[in-house]
Amino acid sequence: MSITYGALGGLVVEIVVFYGRIATWQAARHRALSRNRRRDKLPRFDKYIDPPSDALAALTRVSLGAGAGWLFSGQLTGALATVAVGASAPALLRQFGSARTLQAAIAGTQPEPAAPAASAGEEVLES
Repeated sequence: MSITYGALGGLVVEIVVFYGRIATWQAARHRALSRNRRRDKLPRFDKYIDPPSDALAALTRVSLGAGAGWLFSGQLTGALATVAVGASAPALLRQFGSARTLQAAIAGTQPEPAAPAASAGEEVLES
């Protein structure tokens, strides 16, 4: 179920992106119509929508959403949380993939140790 909800989150984002392109095309048409009444000068739809690349991007986003839903299913409670993870999958997975310990685990090396903590006699001031 979490895979489905994650994919739905990716689909929601892709629908919002598609709507943004349609709205941009609509605004360009309105600007062109306000300047002149000739319909031959209106911007073409295919200038704003590229079906092959847009479909591939949508499929990728839905797949990433499904993958994130599956990957984080153990930490998520509720459908809305899973949809949100699916919607944010590209950024979430990019952040997850850039973690030093994850990169070290994939490379088979040990992560660098954290900075040593203050000793018992030293005072640490936080701002």
